[in-house]
Amino acid sequence: MNIPYQNMEIEQIYTQLLCTPKTSLAICSAEQGEGVTSLAFALAQRCLLAGHSTLLVDLNLFRPAIEGVLAFNTKPSQQKSQLANTKQLNKQLSKQQANDQHLLTQPQLVFNRHSAVVVSGVIAPTQREHIMRLRQPGILEQCIEQWLQDYDTVIIDSSPLNRVNAQNIPAERVAAACNGALLTVLAGKTSETSVNAAVTKLQNANAQLLGSVFNDRDNPSLKNELLREIKRFPRFLSWLSRRLNKMVNRSRFLTFDI
Repeated sequence: MNIPYQNMEIEQIYTQLLCTPKTSLAICSAEQGEGVTSLAFALAQRCLLAGHSTLLVDLNLFRPAIEGVLAFNTKPSQQKSQLANTKQLNKQLSKQQANDQHLLTQPQLVFNRHSAVVVSGVIAPTQREHIMRLRQPGILEQCIEQWLQDYDTVIIDSSPLNRVNAQNIPAERVAAACNGALLTVLAGKTSETSVNAAVTKLQNANAQLLGSVFNDRDNPSLKNELLREIKRFPRFLSWLSRRLNKMVNRSRFLTFDI
């Protein structure tokens, strides 16, 4: 699913949550497939168009969706060499802080297979020892603080809140490390029980839930349903189809949000 960055809903989210520089936002959901990655990419594009340098971080270890444009060789010998260079460039940091910076890859150009958009981002970690380290309180906060020194906005794509396994960084932990969290709900699919469980996890982690976004992908509006049915008219009723199409599009009642 691809969400256009020029949508009015994206504009509203940007205006309310991301127009202030030096902001970190975690986008999460109760279950998988609710449009978190699509929303993250759309918001990243909107921030870039506003002139904010933006970093998109993939911490959805349940199903990573962000890939690097360039294929980097990650042989152990090269990793050691890169680590040594980074330590030399960060002598002002403590030894533990320098190690923590390598728990995640360096920012690079990333993309999603479902979209042609390319942004600056960080791909999901794969080494278990790095994942376990990032779970500890304070570690992810240090990484975000470091990113915000170079970027105006950090947007993090997190794992589903209700999908718990040994390979994940808990989404509530990610949300608590950010300035705020946004919960995405797939309307007509996600149950109320599942959403309540997700909100409870965020509250227990002391994460600041700033709002929720309802994805109408499988729950179209009445206007869209009427237009879809009008298109099914037979060809000999094309004159009626065009007339009804204009009536529906001009209806002010059908433009109201419910």
